[in-house]
Amino acid sequence: MYVCICNAVSESDVHSCVAAGACSTKQVKNACGWKPGCGSCTRRLAEVFGQAMTATSVASAQAPAA
Repeated sequence: MYVCICNAVSESDVHSCVAAGACSTKQVKNACGWKPGCGSCTRRLAEVFGQAMTATSVASAQAPAA
């Protein structure tokens, strides 16, 4: 599903950015080449970013220790 239609950024794109190390919505926007548009996606981006951060934290905690 798209998070931002104006910039064609999907939920998968946000999750990929977080997995690659993005630690803020600003970093996600920069990584995706996000340009200012209508602004209706701001809340959705924050929600998906939070989900991605949680998923990444859970995956890290479940990874076997090296």
